[in-house]
Amino acid sequence: MWLLNTEKLTLGYFNEAQVKGLSYAVLSHTWGSDEILFHEIQGDRAPLQDRAGWKKLTSFCKTALIYGFRHAWMDTCCIDKRNSADVSEAINSMYTYYYDSDACFIYLEDVHKSADEATNSSGTAEATRDQLLERVRTTRWIRRGWTLQEFIAPKRRYFFTSDWYKIEDGDDLLDILASSTRIDKNLLKDRDLLHNFCIAERMNWASGRETTRVEDVAYCLMGIFKVNMPVLYGEGADNAFKRLQREIMQLSLDMTIFVWYGNYESSGLLARSPSDFANTPPLSLWPPWDLSPFSLTNIGLSICLNVINEKEFGEYGCHKKSDGNVLLAALQCDALTPEGQWEIPVIYLEPVMAANTAKGRGWGAYRRVRCAERLTMHPKRIECFRNRDIIVLQDEQYEMVCQAKEKYRSSGMASRMSSM
Repeated sequence: MWLLNTEKLTLGYFNEAQVKGLSYAVLSHTWGSDEILFHEIQGDRAPLQDRAGWKKLTSFCKTALIYGFRHAWMDTCCIDKRNSADVSEAINSMYTYYYDSDACFIYLEDVHKSADEATNSSGTAEATRDQLLERVRTTRWIRRGWTLQEFIAPKRRYFFTSDWYKIEDGDDLLDILASSTRIDKNLLKDRDLLHNFCIAERMNWASGRETTRVEDVAYCLMGIFKVNMPVLYGEGADNAFKRLQREIMQLSLDMTIFVWYGNYESSGLLARSPSDFANTPPLSLWPPWDLSPFSLTNIGLSICLNVINEKEFGEYGCHKKSDGNVLLAALQCDALTPEGQWEIPVIYLEPVMAANTAKGRGWGAYRRVRCAERLTMHPKRIECFRNRDIIVLQDEQYEMVCQAKEKYRSSGMASRMSSM
């Protein structure tokens, strides 16, 4: 781990054992276009003096020194971005860097302390507390992807305006931050409560946040979910986010990972973006002994759910009738309805007729459909559902099935098409 010496403004490398004996501060901020990079701070300083990034770096170190820190970490210059191994290590360790720090200085470059934001000069009157808080509510820092974990992980947080004026702590500041980020206030008071929040709720915090590199929508969440994975810039946001979900699934039985809503005709069970969780309702986990295991296989996501044919369910008079073979599938968690009732979220699964057998064995392949529809049911209405092992095809498997189906149709191999 590279750390800044706050007095000399030099970089030094510390191994894991050395870091454990250090007290250091970290910076949370939004990147500008003129930041000081790893290789620049180790070279000639003279060309750096007039750059905005140098002023930010020196002000951070000066402030950290005032608070008693001889060492500090700043992502702009403490990661060698020319070295892919260093980048991967830093990204996988980022949450730990912030968690193990003794203080996080949060620099809000677009929040000014003067009453007149347009002027922001030392001679003008200072903004009132209410004015400052309103500016915090709309700061760009709240909308960035990486700042989510930088906000949750540290043991102490100090907020600063554009000229390093400290915004005093208080319940009013915490209320503004909680409402603006949708993060539970109790977690903001005690970071070690993170495990109490389900997967979907954590994804909801990330929905709407922006990153410069598209893959970072996934990479910036690794620490929030306590997972590690290779950093592969160029793989695209969809692939990175699906890889993140696969890693999460290996460590959790939490079925709220499937409680998302998006405008897709057809989908696997995995979401395509954190934004799919933007409208997820408050959720409650079931105890582990009531949960069924699920896992990704090379033919799709294998899962055991309580299901019923939508048409059959309609004959009970409980739901609209359907002419198709769509299944209603109850997920193993509870959702709070707008009426204040706890019910079970239900999704729609449509059979993929061309994939109902593998080597002559039936295995019930499905795709999620009507992905934008939100449906919940009282537990009593689920009693007629039946437990069933099914496979839900992810996009890759579904595309393979569709291509095979088209190939056999065009070649006239009717005997192979009997189940399609």
